[in-house]
Amino acid sequence: MAKDKCKCGEAAPAWLTTFSDLMSLLLCFFVLIVSMSKVKERDFFLAAGSLRGAFGVMAADPAIMKLENTPLPTLKNVQRAIIDKAVSNLQDFIKARKLGDDAKVAVSDKGVALTLGAPLLFDSGSAELKEGSFPLLSAVFDIARGWPNIIRVEGHTDNTAIRSGIYESNWDLSFARALSVVKFAVQFSKIHPSRLAPVAYGENRPVADNLTEEGRAKNRRIEIFLEYKKENEDPFK
Repeated sequence: MAKDKCKCGEAAPAWLTTFSDLMSLLLCFFVLIVSMSKVKERDFFLAAGSLRGAFGVMAADPAIMKLENTPLPTLKNVQRAIIDKAVSNLQDFIKARKLGDDAKVAVSDKGVALTLGAPLLFDSGSAELKEGSFPLLSAVFDIARGWPNIIRVEGHTDNTAIRSGIYESNWDLSFARALSVVKFAVQFSKIHPSRLAPVAYGENRPVADNLTEEGRAKNRRIEIFLEYKKENEDPFK
């Protein structure tokens, strides 16, 4: 009995195999493009380099080459840019409120220091914040919101003997005032308590001569110091 001949269809044309491979490559390419839309800029450049090596279609693009060779901003540069903008906004706020010498901002390589005259925040001999000081303090703590820096709030007084029955010394009054500012930052500006440090210096760190009323007025102050993050610290810790 003779064997039946195999009834097979004709083989697919050679071009169809090549076409299928090309479609598969294009599909992978578009998946890669979509995924790159959610990756970091540096990862994009790494992927772009791989594509250039595989397809040789991007090497001549000067725009891509320029972007790839541009160093990404460091954390230090980003931090300083954010702080500088916030400080500028704060200075504009102080100028608009015509606070003059009662509020001063200073920027150093260690951080941002804001000095506020005690009368802006408190009545004489009191550690209770005036309601009129709330917008100013809100503007101050807007600098720190969302940034992992330590905020030191320092209370300072002149050397006039305390006459209030509530506080035994200028040191006690200066601490109570610093603590009031810290509580405001926690309750109203939503700064985490772990980032705040109230410090009392009383009359021990004057910035002017206590022999004159003008000098004593300068010594009665609150200083808010926003520290920069140390270079070897984890900025997202």
